[in-house]
Amino acid sequence: MKTIRLLSLAFLVASISTVVAKDEGFSGRWVLDKNQASADAPGSLEMKMKQDGSGVTIESTFKEPESGIVPLLYLGVMTTKMHLSFDGSTQQNQIGPFQMGSKTTLNGNQMETEWTAAVKDDQVQGHWKHTLSDDGKHMTLEIKESSTQGQTGQATLNFVRK
Repeated sequence: MKTIRLLSLAFLVASISTVVAKDEGFSGRWVLDKNQASADAPGSLEMKMKQDGSGVTIESTFKEPESGIVPLLYLGVMTTKMHLSFDGSTQQNQIGPFQMGSKTTLNGNQMETEWTAAVKDDQVQGHWKHTLSDDGKHMTLEIKESSTQGQTGQATLNFVRK
């Protein structure tokens, strides 16, 4: 009888933690899954996201590249703090020496951001698509960027909620 009660309690606790993770939306601490990261992915990337009715604030930590130069593909991903607004207006963020304008939409478990920035006389445009897993424990970030000088790039980063 005690075994059944303990198993029931364990199942209940596991069920509650899954529901809580899913109900938090994008809010939480997200750590880059090293097992699925490509070689050029930002080292030790961690994002703390706080979602509310107006948008999401992202605070990131990461290992600075040895060259001191952030790859253009990760512009905005490798920044210490930014806010993405859900109200349809263009949100301005300072990304190092660059000004970035973005528009973000939230649709269920997906958050998509279109952004643009001027980098050394080059207009750069990008698209981010954050997708939460059904259980809320994993997040995928698909990144695409292109510049008026012909540079393009794309990457997919996988995160685990901690």
